[in-house]
Amino acid sequence: MIIPQKNFTILFFILFFFPGTRILFSQIHSDSSSIHFPRILSTPTELSKIDSFPEDSSLYVISALNFSGNKKTKQFVLEREMTFHAGDTIRGYELQQRAERSRQNLLNTSLFNFVNIYYACSRDTSAVPCHSMNITVNVKERWYFWPAPIFDVYEQNVNTWYRDGHNLDRASYGFFLWKYNFRGRKESVALICRFGYSKQFGGQYAIPYLNKKGTLGVTLTGTYTRNHEVAYETRNNNFVYYKDKENYLRTETAGSVLFAYRKGLYVRQTLETKYTLLSVRDTVLDLQPDFFVGGKSRMEYFSLSYHCVRDVRDIKAYPLKGNYEEIEFTKHGMGILPDEKLNLFLIAGSVRWYGELFHRVYGAAMIRGRWLPGVVPPYYHQRAMGFGPFIRGYEYYVIDGQSFGLAKMSVRYELLKPHIYRFDFLPIEKFNTFHLAVYPGIYCDAGYVFDHVSVQSDHNFLGNTLLLGYGAGIDLVTYYDIAIRLEYTFNRLGENGFFLHMGTAF
Repeated sequence: MIIPQKNFTILFFILFFFPGTRILFSQIHSDSSSIHFPRILSTPTELSKIDSFPEDSSLYVISALNFSGNKKTKQFVLEREMTFHAGDTIRGYELQQRAERSRQNLLNTSLFNFVNIYYACSRDTSAVPCHSMNITVNVKERWYFWPAPIFDVYEQNVNTWYRDGHNLDRASYGFFLWKYNFRGRKESVALICRFGYSKQFGGQYAIPYLNKKGTLGVTLTGTYTRNHEVAYETRNNNFVYYKDKENYLRTETAGSVLFAYRKGLYVRQTLETKYTLLSVRDTVLDLQPDFFVGGKSRMEYFSLSYHCVRDVRDIKAYPLKGNYEEIEFTKHGMGILPDEKLNLFLIAGSVRWYGELFHRVYGAAMIRGRWLPGVVPPYYHQRAMGFGPFIRGYEYYVIDGQSFGLAKMSVRYELLKPHIYRFDFLPIEKFNTFHLAVYPGIYCDAGYVFDHVSVQSDHNFLGNTLLLGYGAGIDLVTYYDIAIRLEYTFNRLGENGFFLHMGTAF
């Protein structure tokens, strides 16, 4: 990922007119795409009055599987996500379930706005039982090329930036050039050029299908970043900054190669090797001697990370049903370079559940944790919560630490089912049709950060203590993977307030 999680886009018009910036956010759930169950054909052009598929135990042969609407996307990309293929023999009650799962798999590729699956049964006479199905999958492709502007801030989130005076000096600007579905093979090419508070230049090329079976992929990423301002200390669970308008205080050069293996549909394994070169000016070390390992102004190291995910959620962007499990092992410092003194090993993982509790009432729960054994890392690697994982109600705080545990629960009501809107005045089909859904709900988060550094001082009071946040909010989800959360939260400190977030809570 090119964009650090701490960056947060704050211009809402970018979301709607430049949806290519979706990499900052999660995808959306929508029932606006649908499955049209089999209509029995007496002849190839005449529909009977049978509108639903017989959910019985009879065996049905898929005689043909056809695709339409994929003007750019290669057919093998769609076939890769299907749970059945031409020639398969499936019992009636299984075919409906597999079709729905296939529709969700195609939406989760982020290549299509809508997916519809049609069934038809061809036969010479209605007196003969139908046991041979022709299936057509129709997709509506997205817009794949985005010259998207950048306007983001160097804060944990937009709430912190707004509270602290929404100073534009802490904003960055620039542009992305994204080409999704490059060559029609689900590949993506990205260039980034960012100026202002944080200058960053880089690129990324992702190839999900290296072999004919579509099981191997690779992603190449490279970035160069530099800053005039550095957070050199965490005090009272807030960053303390030092700024030098004349000189760059921090520079970072990073490059990575990520190999992916996906044998089936729902389990994905990755192995990433990364090179990182960091440097700061001596002024930063005067303020924080433990900024890098060994008190040096330069840190160069290799990292190796293994990540395994099993994802069977209905729609990744805004899941209502399904499960998600992941485990990650990361080693920073491989001992390859002569002065590679960083030596950190961490294990992280999470388990998530989503389900329907009652009609139109959905529940969700997550447990997430990280364990970093061994020596206390340098200040640069102390982040636990605040950037990335966070507890709602503590948006204004940064909680440093080595290990942490986090639990989240929510109950949501489907106030407005995904509804399709069409703007006929827009000439481009990829933009004139979109869906909107509304989910109000309640939630509760709890967490604990193990911080061996704060034990020796009273600077940070949120480490080594139970953290609790709860409240109510409303989620708005729409097309091009946009989800907006408006929440009012209370925390254990007796504080409360209104917070804005993008993407799902988990």
